[in-house]
Amino acid sequence: MKRTLSSLLSLAAGSAALSAMAILGGCESGNSRALSADQRAAATPVQHDDYAKLGYRVEWRGFPTMTPGEHIERLAILGDLVAVQESGSVVSVLENRSGERRWSDTVANPLTRFVGVIRDGKRVLVSTESEVFFYDVDTGALLNKQQMDQVVNTSPVQVGNILVFGCQSGQVLGHLLLNGYRQWGSYVGATIESDPVPVGNDGAVALVGRNGDVLFLDGLSGAGFGRNRMFGGTEAAIAASDTAIYIASTDHSLYCFRKEGAAEIWRVRTDAPLKFAPTFNAGRVYCDMGKDGLSCFDAVAGKRIWNNKDVHGSVVAVRNNRLIVWNNTSAVALDTARGSLIERVDLKEVAMLKTDKLVDGSMYLASPSGVVTKLVPRE
Repeated sequence: MKRTLSSLLSLAAGSAALSAMAILGGCESGNSRALSADQRAAATPVQHDDYAKLGYRVEWRGFPTMTPGEHIERLAILGDLVAVQESGSVVSVLENRSGERRWSDTVANPLTRFVGVIRDGKRVLVSTESEVFFYDVDTGALLNKQQMDQVVNTSPVQVGNILVFGCQSGQVLGHLLLNGYRQWGSYVGATIESDPVPVGNDGAVALVGRNGDVLFLDGLSGAGFGRNRMFGGTEAAIAASDTAIYIASTDHSLYCFRKEGAAEIWRVRTDAPLKFAPTFNAGRVYCDMGKDGLSCFDAVAGKRIWNNKDVHGSVVAVRNNRLIVWNNTSAVALDTARGSLIERVDLKEVAMLKTDKLVDGSMYLASPSGVVTKLVPRE
């Protein structure tokens, strides 16, 4: 029996569709179950001795809701709760005292790009690149959803009822929480990739563009305090004191800019682009300076106090006159005064590390399998 060309094409299309369904079905069936808490715990050994070397002990292990095959993308320490966002768009809230899961919700679809999770009193605000979702802290009920005026690219800084975002377009967006409208807008000049940072307690916010533009502005009004420019942008988080910011730039330099007028106070050059975030504490700035390793500078004058060529990463905690430095695979403890090495531990099963405060705070570790571990300082 003869078949027309159209019928042959229809059969071929149907066969291709069935094959695709079979392939997709096979993939789904092979990865359709999320790991249980026990399975996740077994995949993430507890390194008690290593934590003790750093000056910490385990307080609890928590298990946020995880979509099969996904990983933890964001940890946010929000007072009496810990928010965990995974790559499949599920947000879970854990009790900070016990690690028990308070609630979880699928915020959007798996392709949605999230930029930040913050807290506003009795609400948890989950931001994507185009919307803000408002959740009740206690119940996880969705209270509101607001569309944003621009496609945003960073986690927000909250100043009063304003959320300050950096945007892909180079715009700075002041999003009004009361009604979801744009309160004000400013412009940096290039895509903003690093999260904005508050500078002091007067509502000042600092942002850096990919092109090296540095901008200080008032978070409530959007009025500029000052503008300056580096020769390159930054791939790392910005550090801030009450009066200045510190930027590890891709133009091979560590900068200090004063909030007042955005004046450049000092600059230290090095041999390669800087990739790890600087840290400010007690009048000193710590930054990985490439071949010179982790270096300590006077925050006012920019004078180098010490350096350790064998240590790389960012200072994430200060405990008992020790600096804890994390480089995404291992952690070291250094003497604060001289930078000499005290301990080094390998944390293979840690994909993310956060602290609730720099000095004598708690430390939160996230594993690839979806285990959150809270460490507290040892007595």
